[in-house]
Amino acid sequence: MLSEGKFGNKEAISVLVIACMAKEFFTDPNVIMRKVGTAGWYMVLISASVAVMGLTSVYFLLRRFPGSNLMEIYDAIFGKYIGSIFSFTVAFVLLFWAAMNLREYVEIIKIYVFPKTPPIYLVGSVAVTAIILSFIGLESLARYSKLAGYAMLIGFTILLALSSRFFQFYRIYPLLGYGLKNTIVEGFLRSSIYGEITLVGIFAKSLHSIQDIKKVGYTSLIMAASLMFLMQLGLTLIFTYPFGKELTAPLYAGASLIHYGAFFQRVESLFLFIWNISTLISTPFLFCMVLSIYSHVFSIDDIRPIAIPFSFLMIAFSLIPSNIVELVQFYIRYLREFGWIVFYALPFVALMVSMLTQKKGMQE
Repeated sequence: MLSEGKFGNKEAISVLVIACMAKEFFTDPNVIMRKVGTAGWYMVLISASVAVMGLTSVYFLLRRFPGSNLMEIYDAIFGKYIGSIFSFTVAFVLLFWAAMNLREYVEIIKIYVFPKTPPIYLVGSVAVTAIILSFIGLESLARYSKLAGYAMLIGFTILLALSSRFFQFYRIYPLLGYGLKNTIVEGFLRSSIYGEITLVGIFAKSLHSIQDIKKVGYTSLIMAASLMFLMQLGLTLIFTYPFGKELTAPLYAGASLIHYGAFFQRVESLFLFIWNISTLISTPFLFCMVLSIYSHVFSIDDIRPIAIPFSFLMIAFSLIPSNIVELVQFYIRYLREFGWIVFYALPFVALMVSMLTQKKGMQE
């Protein structure tokens, strides 16, 4: 049986929060401004309330089947064949999700940092990192995430504090943005921005008890929602929404505005540290989850032989979009608007079926 090691709550919280936040450093704030205008700062809280329901479904499933992860629970409820289809669907979406996140990172970093570097070199460097970390194991990745998480939180706090001089509170008006109904609908559709939190069900065996799973899941969601709220509110206060929605990476643009005198400039280099580290944690984490699910479906005890082939698949998927416009307006848009089906709907369906059929795991 594949073992992912044991690690503590802080490590699990760190890797989940970083996985959620990584994609918010790129085009997501821009898309949110386009969708809801000035209401983005509380739209992310609406999305979080939807994510709470999805996470609750995962938690109740894990509580009904103690000592099992989501893949084993799907098998127990639906049988090996249908359960494998559920698990394989999750693995495919996660692999495509990781590939699109990777391509988004590469496109943005080409615009601002390496404009002449071919995308394949940047994609390949992150893919190699994902392979190495998958060889080392999820436990090591989670422990590294805890260390990096503190540095990233300090960096984020510094950037927010330094950019506060540009805050203009009149910019949050009109408060309803493009309309309350539109904000609620978009908040529901984009609730998958917190979808990575439900992956606690994939590595549930790495935690020590069901209470730890509950604590990790809800704490991660609260922290991610709080950080996204501060991030989106800060951007709304810095940029008027007609201007902000035209920026490819609003957070980087906000960081580049910071300067205090002649000797304190180019603070965006601090943002680049957060940017790079978050991607080098989130992409390998999703990659490890894909390998873990695939290994369960096909009863593979060692993920190392399949790590390199799957990395080539991830690279191939990441190169499908021909440009950043196609990437953002088609692939990322539909992934993040309908990703809730995989992250929340599948566990909810499994929970309802298990309750109707009265299927439960053995109590520990």
